[in-house]
Amino acid sequence: MPSAMKMAAVKAAVCIAAVTVVSLVHVVAATDYIVGSPTGGWQGKTDYKSWASAKTFLPGDTLTFKYNTNHNVLEVTAGDYEACSTANPVSIDNSGTTTIVLTAPGKRYFICGGPGHCQNGMKLEVEVADRPAPTAPSSPPQLPPAPTPPSPVPRTGSPAPAPAAEPPRHAGHKRHKKRHSPPPAAPTVDPAEAYFPLATVAPMSSPAASLPMSSDSAAALHAQWGYAALGLVALWFAVLAL
Repeated sequence: MPSAMKMAAVKAAVCIAAVTVVSLVHVVAATDYIVGSPTGGWQGKTDYKSWASAKTFLPGDTLTFKYNTNHNVLEVTAGDYEACSTANPVSIDNSGTTTIVLTAPGKRYFICGGPGHCQNGMKLEVEVADRPAPTAPSSPPQLPPAPTPPSPVPRTGSPAPAPAAEPPRHAGHKRHKKRHSPPPAAPTVDPAEAYFPLATVAPMSSPAASLPMSSDSAAALHAQWGYAALGLVALWFAVLAL
């Protein structure tokens, strides 16, 4: 659909441009008239009054006089044109090809300055008309309206059901459960005597003065240290076994 709209816009632009170009050509195009053509030229054998009356001269058009060395072209005033006077020409040219630009509406007068040539009819009067106003360009074709986007189709499926509300609990349920739930069991700590069956814990007392130790006492002390070492080893294996 966007490509079709773009193509329509391009066609409208081309139509407008074509009409504008045609109007400009109508305004700007000028015509070059060869005096006396197609049957003659600027040589005195043509009825220039009849030739000019069959033409429509507009601003921008040109007159081209073609002649030999026996002739020339003088532009003169209306009075000198009637009197065939060459005393005060507006312009004069004898190059063999003279081009005159008709720049504005009005009458222009030309004669040949050769002796007796003007009196024998070698004279030209042209009347430059107003150029008609260019025709207004036709209105461009209307572009098709932009298509309306389709409205979204509503879904026909039923909405998902809302989750069921949880039934209210009894106000005193938590308090009742908390009040009658058994207290958590305290962690069981094995007494040190389980790992040190032979170790004894002596009550703390102030340090007594060291007494000389007998041999029996030393042997008993060494035995107690041996039992303590065995207890430590047993404790280590027990920890590894957990």
